[in-house]
Amino acid sequence: MEFSGKKSSRSVVALITIIIIIPVAFLIILSPSWLFSYQTHHHKHNQPHPFIRNTCTNTLYPSLCLHTLSSIHSSISINNNHSRVVEFAINKTIRRATKCRSRLLLTMTTNCIDLLDQTIYELQESINALHLHPPSYATIKNLLSAAITNENTCIEEQQPHRHRLQKSLTPIMRMISNCLAIVNHIDDTTATNGAGLTTSLLSRPHPRVHVPSWMTAADRRLMQTPPTPTVVVAIDGSGNFTTIGAAVSMAPNRSAARYIIQIKAGVYNENVVIPRLKINIMLVGEGMNSTIITGSRNLVDGYTTFTSATLSVIGNNFLARDLTVINTAGPDKHQAVALRVTSDAAFYHCQFISHQDTLYAHSLSQLYRECAIHGTVDFIFGNAAAIFERCLILVRKPIPGQKNVITAQGRLDPNQNTGISLQDCTIMAAPDFSVTERSNFSTFLGRPWRNYSRTIVMRSYLGDIIDPRGWCAWNKYSNLDTVEYIEYMNFGPGAETRNRVQWAGYHKNSSTDVDNFTIQSFLHGANEWLKSTDLPICGGLYAKDCKTAASAQVY
Repeated sequence: MEFSGKKSSRSVVALITIIIIIPVAFLIILSPSWLFSYQTHHHKHNQPHPFIRNTCTNTLYPSLCLHTLSSIHSSISINNNHSRVVEFAINKTIRRATKCRSRLLLTMTTNCIDLLDQTIYELQESINALHLHPPSYATIKNLLSAAITNENTCIEEQQPHRHRLQKSLTPIMRMISNCLAIVNHIDDTTATNGAGLTTSLLSRPHPRVHVPSWMTAADRRLMQTPPTPTVVVAIDGSGNFTTIGAAVSMAPNRSAARYIIQIKAGVYNENVVIPRLKINIMLVGEGMNSTIITGSRNLVDGYTTFTSATLSVIGNNFLARDLTVINTAGPDKHQAVALRVTSDAAFYHCQFISHQDTLYAHSLSQLYRECAIHGTVDFIFGNAAAIFERCLILVRKPIPGQKNVITAQGRLDPNQNTGISLQDCTIMAAPDFSVTERSNFSTFLGRPWRNYSRTIVMRSYLGDIIDPRGWCAWNKYSNLDTVEYIEYMNFGPGAETRNRVQWAGYHKNSSTDVDNFTIQSFLHGANEWLKSTDLPICGGLYAKDCKTAASAQVY
C-alpha cells in the first residue's frame, strides 16, 4: 500500500507538469518572439528620459540619481520644464531628511536636530525659489550648498555617534549633491544665447535685479547712514531692554520689515542667538570700540565648535555695523568662536576677536566690509560664499606647538558655489605679537579643510609674518589635487611667491583665475549694493580707484 501511494502521487505531479509546460511550449513554438517582445517592452518602459540619463551622468552619484528620479511621473513635461526635475529631486530629498530626523530625534543632541531642521528649511526654500518668475537659480545654488554643509557639520560635531550619523546622513548629503549637480547641468545645457556663446543664467541675477536678493534699497541706506532704531538696548537701563537677547526675542517672526536694534555703548556679557524665524534683524552699535558683545564658551569647557559662538546668526537677511564680538576663552581653551553665521548676512565696521576659530562663516552668502578679525588657528573658516573686503586681519600669538593659520575653507563638493575671498585686505601681526616671538611660530595664509577647499587672496598687503610657503597641507581632511588656492597682485614683505607650495590647485597672478571671485561675480550683485552705500569700493578686477589696503585703519 505505501509503494502504491507514492506511485500515485508521482503520477499526479507528472500530470500537473504536463498541463503547465505543454501550453507554454506550444505558445513559444507558435510565436518565438513573444518572450523577447515582452522583455523589450518592459525594458523600454523603464528607460529614463534622455535628459534624466544625461543629467545623472554629470552627478557625483549617478546610480543614486537615476534611482531618485526613476519614479518621476510621466505627466511631467521634462522636455519643456527641467525645473520640474529639480523640484522632484528636492522633494524626494526632503522626504528622506524628514524620515531621518524622526529616527534620530530620540538619540541625537539638539544641535544635530537643529542642523537637520535647517537642511529641511533650506531645501523647502529652494523649491520656493524655483517657483519664482523667473526662478532664482543663484539662490537655489546657495541653499543647496548650505544644506550639504549642515549635514557634514552634524557628523563632525557628534564624535561619539560619528559612524551612525555617517550611515544616516551620507545618503542625504549625496542626494543634495545630485540636486546641485542637476542645477549646474541645466546651466551648462540651456544657458546659451543667440550667438552661441555660453552664459551663466543660473549664476547671474535677473537683469532688473542689481543687488543680492537679501538686500533692499532701504538696507543699503541703513548701511550708509545711522538708522532710526526700532528698539534700543542699553545696559544702564535707559533703553527698551538691558540685554540684546531680550530685544531679539521680542522681534516679530518672519518680519518683512527691518527690525533695527540699536545697542548703546557698553560691554554685554551674553551669548546672543539670532534664530531662524527672526529674519531682517539689524544690530547697530555705537562703534567697534564702544559696543562690545562678549562670551567665553569653548571646546575645553564642553561646548562644540558650532555651539561655542558668542554671536550666532541663523535668521536670514542679517545686517550689523559698528560693534565688536569677542570670545574671551583664551588660547589654551582651543576652539572658541566669536561669530558664527549660518545666514545671508553683511557686516560693516565690525570687529571679531578670539584665538582659535574666531569667525565661523558656516554657510550661505556673507559679506564683511572694513571689519577687523583677530586670531591664531583657522580663525576665518567655514563653507559659506564669503567675501572679506578691505578688512584688517591681525595674527595673534598662539600657544607653544601651534602654528598660525588664517583661513580653513571647507568646500565639500565641486558643485558648491562656496569659498573664502580676501580682497584688498591688510594681513599683519597683532600689535602685541612681537618680532622676537614671531620667529618661534609659522604663519600661513590657509589650509584646506576639505577636498574642494577654495580660497583666494587678492590685491592685499601681506606682512612679514607670512611663511614663504604661503599655505600648509591638512592631510586629515583633504586631497591637495582638488583644492583651489589663488594669490593675485598682493604686495608687502610676505607676498613673495617664489617659494610657495607646488600644489596642482595653487595658482598665482592669473586674472583668469580671479575673475570669478570678485564681489560682483561671487556674491551676485553685492558690488552694486556697495556702490549705493557711498563707500570706497574695490569690486573690480584691477581696482584702480581704491586706496591701498596698507592704508587701512588699524582698529
